[in-house]
Amino acid sequence: MTQLLRINNLIVSFENPTGELVAVKGVSLDLAEGETLALVGESGCGKTVLCKSMLHILCEKGRVKQGEILLKDEELTSLTEEEIIPFRGGRIAMVFQDPMTVLDPAFSVGEQIAEVVRIHGTNGTVGNGFRNPGSSQAAEAKRKSLKLMELVGIPEAALRYEQRPYQFSGGMRQRIAIAIALAGNPELLLADEPTTALDEETQREILELLKDVQRKTGVAILFITHDLSLVEGMAQRVAIMKDGRLVEEGPVEAVFSAPKDEYTKKLLGYLDYKKGMGHNHRKENHGQSSLLKVRGLTKSYPLDKGVNRVLEGFDLEIYKGEILGLVGKSGCGKSTLSRCIAGLETPDSGIVELAAGVKMQMIFQDSQSVFNDRMTVEGIIAEPLRIDHRKNRSRRSRNQLKEKVLEAMKDARLDESLAGRKPYELSGGQRQRVAIARALITEPDFIIADEPLTGLDISSQAQIVHLLKQLAEERGLTILFMAHDLPMVNHISSRVINM
Repeated sequence: MTQLLRINNLIVSFENPTGELVAVKGVSLDLAEGETLALVGESGCGKTVLCKSMLHILCEKGRVKQGEILLKDEELTSLTEEEIIPFRGGRIAMVFQDPMTVLDPAFSVGEQIAEVVRIHGTNGTVGNGFRNPGSSQAAEAKRKSLKLMELVGIPEAALRYEQRPYQFSGGMRQRIAIAIALAGNPELLLADEPTTALDEETQREILELLKDVQRKTGVAILFITHDLSLVEGMAQRVAIMKDGRLVEEGPVEAVFSAPKDEYTKKLLGYLDYKKGMGHNHRKENHGQSSLLKVRGLTKSYPLDKGVNRVLEGFDLEIYKGEILGLVGKSGCGKSTLSRCIAGLETPDSGIVELAAGVKMQMIFQDSQSVFNDRMTVEGIIAEPLRIDHRKNRSRRSRNQLKEKVLEAMKDARLDESLAGRKPYELSGGQRQRVAIARALITEPDFIIADEPLTGLDISSQAQIVHLLKQLAEERGLTILFMAHDLPMVNHISSRVINM
């Protein structure tokens, strides 16, 4: 096969207040035309940094210190901003982990696909985007955009062309993101955790879509994932990355059947959790004292035509001291239920009754979009306590507040050296531990954990599950644990309800 991509001894670093952080440490790999290579590793190992280096989209603190990236013998690291434009979104396209952070809510999905078609054209030449396209150019861009929407499996493409991203489900938004990535006729597709936030059925659909697109277009795929269970059937070769370095590489079957590196063996061991084979902590003898009652809860949202009824007559009871697992596919109403319980949404009808004196906190699904990137970890964790103090007209000194923050970080198994960092300087697992510390600082009795494992690699998921279980036992917490991953829910929960 003809060589498409070659990365030689790449070193990428970031300048931090505490000094230089080397994220990619001498990585070398290659990819042939039409091939799929899976790049696997835990959160923070450098996978995404490697991809962003190809497109020159590192943050301002990041830089390629050494090495080269060649696409068909064209060296990319030395290109100027103007010179990289035909490659960025054109010859190389990227499908990001969370499409909602990529899609623009102000434009229809069709316009966003058409913009890339106009910018990169059909022959790799750079067009003018939304800047006064001619009528014939606009019509051609729309025609190609509709074909792309059909290619990625968007039903009734002509009708949905004018809809905004919020009118699509998570799986459909990811299909739109793939269509945008394909709009520039790329030779290489960087698929960065494209199924992380999706339920298992939708994950399978997206992976099948990527394979189908590859068969029809011949695009090569660098498939970045933390989940080894997704690699079989998707990639021909796999490369395992740890702490910025490649520790093992080879054909998928060979690496899975006879792993050589201890880290690869560890990752393969975590597959037991995904298969529901890991040990579990379930206990059936919960207390009979009721902490929360939900009766006849109904919630709907208006649509262009009619309403979307998400919850209808929903009942639920949670007992003190238990971990209740709530399982369901994306879009089944789990997050809507959690927001109604927390008082963030007003139900159409029904009651939510919390036992007297119970203090409640929430761990949200996507900590990256919830946190303020301008705040430090210390400020993010301390914020609920400051709000609580204002409500109760009480005050703590700066030193007392910091002590409480460090105590919460310790409980969440976070190194106190991270207190001065910003959210974007943390791995996914570290950010989720910050979310847990933030929930713990007001010493709640009840925690709603809304998809707290989304976006985390399997080892981080297992660590978070064990952490929540330990905290529940140490503090006598009651937890409503929501997820679409049944094996992990079974692993932690006292009871499980399917929604």
